[in-house]
Amino acid sequence: MKKLGLFLIVLAIIALPVFANGQSEQKATGPRTLSVLLSEEPSSGDALSLILDKWAAETGNKVERLVIPYDDQITKFPLMAKNKDLPDLVATTRLTRLYPDEFLDLSTVINMAIFEPQAVAIIGQDYTSNKNLCLPQQFTITNVYYNADAFKKAGIEVPTVDDPWTLDELYANAKLLQEKGGVKYGMAMDASRARYDNMIYMNGGSITVKNGNSFAVNVNSKANVEALEKFIEWNNTVMPKAIWAGGTNDNPADYFKNGDVGIYFSGSWQYNGFYQDIKAFNWGVMPSPVGAKGPSAIMGGSGLAVPANADGKDLAIEFLKWFYEDSANFQEYLNNDKGLSSLKDVTYSPADPKVVADYKVLQSEVAKVSDAFNVDEQSNWRNYYDNEYRDALRQAVYGSVSAKDSLDDFANKLSKKSGWPLAK
Repeated sequence: MKKLGLFLIVLAIIALPVFANGQSEQKATGPRTLSVLLSEEPSSGDALSLILDKWAAETGNKVERLVIPYDDQITKFPLMAKNKDLPDLVATTRLTRLYPDEFLDLSTVINMAIFEPQAVAIIGQDYTSNKNLCLPQQFTITNVYYNADAFKKAGIEVPTVDDPWTLDELYANAKLLQEKGGVKYGMAMDASRARYDNMIYMNGGSITVKNGNSFAVNVNSKANVEALEKFIEWNNTVMPKAIWAGGTNDNPADYFKNGDVGIYFSGSWQYNGFYQDIKAFNWGVMPSPVGAKGPSAIMGGSGLAVPANADGKDLAIEFLKWFYEDSANFQEYLNNDKGLSSLKDVTYSPADPKVVADYKVLQSEVAKVSDAFNVDEQSNWRNYYDNEYRDALRQAVYGSVSAKDSLDDFANKLSKKSGWPLAK
């Protein structure tokens, strides 16, 4: 009996690892959690959030959303990488450009031929290599929204795609809206250099210019100084100056949604939120104005990237394949996003006549992307300075320095750090 008892004990001890391994195996192949880094808390109708939830429901996995504000990501992401505490998936507009070595080349796991080439070039291409570190998720274009009720009250006719306003006409009508349209501000603009930069491109300016096989710094050109001086005048008369002067963290989108702004410069990524939230007044999309040297629009958007050292990078790749390679899933995302499509064979076909009309205007903006913008994108100047440029603009708007002195100072800093000469 003693021998039998000893035998059973030994057998039990041997069996323990077997059962433990079985439990471990079951855990590894069971539901997993995909951690996703976002720049803001998603709204209830957020298209990416909805499609992540659908994937989780279909696969039995879970989604953990990590929210780190846009500006804070620049400093916090490298710390996450250093501490080996990385998210599995990142929704980003620039982290792959700033830290290319930290991300997987997704062209090795996803067929890039399914994407619109322009979307890949603007959002996902690493200009220093042939790698695609970021897959286009939200393909966007800058655009202008307007308060239709305020226009009607002020007796202003909405410009058309075939007959857009000049910058002078825009300013005159913004003043009229402020006087007679029942709005607090005739015009507002996101506190983003990408929205402002349309003004320099319209005026014939740019941040950089080609210089042989390299670049030269052009940010303090005469055209750029003139554009900034005009922008300062707008801020002093028809815009909520504190947005650009740095006196508030208010979001001008909220001003527009509250009915306080007549004309709002932002982008197509706002459309779905406005469509869901604005019920108190009629609004629409109008064509962007034309400057002395022509029109301008800036393409951009966010993409999905996978950190190379993320614990759940395989799970992130599973999601990406599910999202992009099954067109029905991307179609559902696009229908919720109400934006431009980054996939060749998937298009958004709205049923609402208002959305159809607005979408035509948004689509017309794509043709306004300038060669100067494309050169600036190729230069990757933001890898040297980014927020510092916006700070230089803010100082000029605030009035602590002139437009010329502000741009001269930034141009010299960019030239010194990049090694590029000042443009002649």
